[in-house]
Amino acid sequence: MKSTSLVPLMVLATSVASAETRMVIGDGRIDGTRIKPYELEWFQCALQDDAWVDGGTLVEKLVVIGDHVLLVRQTVRQPGGMVRRSATYFDRKSFAPLRMEMEAMKDGSQAAYVERELGPDGYTSIAVRGGEQSALQGAASSNMLHGGAMGLPLAAMSFQDEPVRFLASMIAFDATYDVIAEWVGEDIIEFDGQEIVTWIIDVEWRHREIGDVYPPGPDASGGRYWVAPHPPAGFPYVPRYKTDTYAVEFVRQTCPGTRNER
Repeated sequence: MKSTSLVPLMVLATSVASAETRMVIGDGRIDGTRIKPYELEWFQCALQDDAWVDGGTLVEKLVVIGDHVLLVRQTVRQPGGMVRRSATYFDRKSFAPLRMEMEAMKDGSQAAYVERELGPDGYTSIAVRGGEQSALQGAASSNMLHGGAMGLPLAAMSFQDEPVRFLASMIAFDATYDVIAEWVGEDIIEFDGQEIVTWIIDVEWRHREIGDVYPPGPDASGGRYWVAPHPPAGFPYVPRYKTDTYAVEFVRQTCPGTRNER
């Protein structure tokens, strides 16, 4: 593949507006049937002591199961040998999360395993750590987008002219959020000799349990998504997500290393 770079095209300097659309999962605003199967790899990094440090790679595979289910498998290989694998099953049309499985491996041995079943009123789960098994439950539900894979349902939406408010969860932290997503402009990413239009979506997270607010934008804790509504073969629907301390990107922009490496 040819060298790649991120080229700004247009960013509208707007904050999350007071006018907004409220979205309920399953109301038709998300159309997961737009998303096609893929298997691709991203770079990850985190800001430590004013420097961006390698956080390993993320491999993500999406599989369509029958007419009604999407399966997203993620494998994260971190420096130091830790490997984390997850599998999340979604309702294909709405991207409602239905089931999650997570496994952490260290030196070839299982360090932890958790499986969760989600319903409209919350989740139940079984966790295994250090040979001990426990049963858990929580408020994160199938009526909330999965915060760890939120770019995909955003990519399955049309460009929105006003901010959209919805519920999401970070189930690993047993946290739920009111999220406000705002489509603020476009970027072009050059990849393999092509100029690919991506939409820029800034997200604000409001923690429902403790009240913390994570402001929107790539230099704030809420972050920014880049989504490609019509990606060519070999290019992801969500090429980039960045906050003030974390980045995951298909084309190197923030993460250390050769920027045209792919």
